Amino acid sequence: MTISFTYVKESYLFNKKTFIYPGLIESSKQADDLTPIWTIQVTDREASICQGRAGPSVMSSIIEGVHKDLAQFTYQGKLTNGGFDGTRSTWAFIDFDGQRYDWMAGMMQNCWKLEDAQGATIAQYIGMSRDYKIRGTLVLQAKVNEALIALIHLTTKMLRYN
Repeated sequence: MTISFTYVKESYLFNKKTFIYPGLIESSKQADDLTPIWTIQVTDREASICQGRAGPSVMSSIIEGVHKDLAQFTYQGKLTNGGFDGTRSTWAFIDFDGQRYDWMAGMMQNCWKLEDAQGATIAQYIGMSRDYKIRGTLVLQAKVNEALIALIHLTTKMLRYN
């Protein structure tokens, strides 16, 4: 079972919103007539994900560290954290059930694989496209709960290349 999502940057020049659409979208024009299922808003030290274009916030994060390499996530009053793990060269986070996940970079730093503690692939993020508004594609390869889906989406914004 795989589920795909496409990340499309909002058209305004200085806006930091990314819309998440279900499925694979090859051009941002295709997204014009679609409604996003989530929106990620990023400011200098904060990021949040909400339902639809401007629905209620699902999860928020505070980005910390000199190099913006640490983050604290809040979901329904629960806290967890993530950050760059220099010993493993991964971007790791702990979900709200206490499980560790690691984003592992590919050779070009634009393809990432999310693994659980047992080494199973949970998701893949490909951050390249011919269309400059398409920020990337996420493919979930395992069944996960809503909190983990939101956490996966939000952590894609923390990866080095982004």
